[in-house]
Amino acid sequence: MQAWERTVVARKNLLLVEDDEILRSFLRICLSQHGYQTECLSEGEGIPKCLEQSKISLVVLDVLLPGKDGLYWLKWLRQYHPHIPVIMASVKANEDDRLLGLENGAHDYLVKPFHDKELLIKINNILGGQSTNDSPLCIEIGNLILDVVNNSVHKNGDEARLTLLETNILKLLYLNAGAVVSRDEIMEQLKGSQHNPLDRSIDIHINKLRKKIEDDPANPHFIRTIRGKGYRLHVPYFSA
Repeated sequence: MQAWERTVVARKNLLLVEDDEILRSFLRICLSQHGYQTECLSEGEGIPKCLEQSKISLVVLDVLLPGKDGLYWLKWLRQYHPHIPVIMASVKANEDDRLLGLENGAHDYLVKPFHDKELLIKINNILGGQSTNDSPLCIEIGNLILDVVNNSVHKNGDEARLTLLETNILKLLYLNAGAVVSRDEIMEQLKGSQHNPLDRSIDIHINKLRKKIEDDPANPHFIRTIRGKGYRLHVPYFSA
């Protein structure tokens, strides 16, 4: 086994059920940055279908949801998916509400507002994951393995060398997997605020990167162009 195969960090799939759009978006980005692939729902009715389609390792479940509340879905999860741990989140801070969640099978309970690192610590404690301070040496993206240290990508046993810029582009898209990242945002992240907003060189770098990671660069599977908006990285089992 090669060294890069031993250091790869596979993303664990989480399900975040939160009706607050701003908080949901923030937590998705935060969890992605720490190696978690996150499915997002604004209400509980989509939970059964999501669990049928994706292998979920842990659920973060808001209590106050539209329609059936989080406590209902906690009981449902304990009945039909007892192996999946659940972290409840709620503005309800009194001890009775917290104990009610724990008594019904929640593995932990967070009171809003909470620090994102507190959530990460609780998730890592339950899943036995890496420290929140660790940065993976390799990142798994579908059947690709990105080696961020050696600037290379491995696909089906074959290795392709990347430039530092290509590595950083792919890593940036990975950290925002499922979301559209504009050309301007990519340039600002890679070259700072002094970049030229009219500079289209990012398209050239994306095309070169596609030739190294795509089976058919003309019809890309991973890096997709969203006309008039930018680029989006497609990762299998990721919900945009």
